Amino acid sequence: MRTGFNWVCGFIAVIFAGWTIYVAWNKDFTCGQLTHDDLGKLIVGFWAVVPPIFFWFDWVVLYNRIDPAARDTAKHTHDLSRNIWLGLVGILFFAFFGKGLGGG
Repeated sequence: MRTGFNWVCGFIAVIFAGWTIYVAWNKDFTCGQLTHDDLGKLIVGFWAVVPPIFFWFDWVVLYNRIDPAARDTAKHTHDLSRNIWLGLVGILFFAFFGKGLGGG
């Protein structure tokens, strides 16, 4: 069950991350009455807040009763995921708000 949960959440995150990078680099992309800048604020805000909440919930609630070996594996996976997440937030911040290549 744990592995399935990780694969499903990971797949959804990768698809959403790809879409948000596309939106960030496509300066003509709008959604309803939201401008590209408005979308940038929402998307960067989402990625800055939601993954840490998920990581906290996953670690504190779902991993609180597992054996030490599985806990070490989970910690390593969370560390890798955190690094990818921080890279994504940096790319999105630069793409939406940075000056120069691709930035506003």
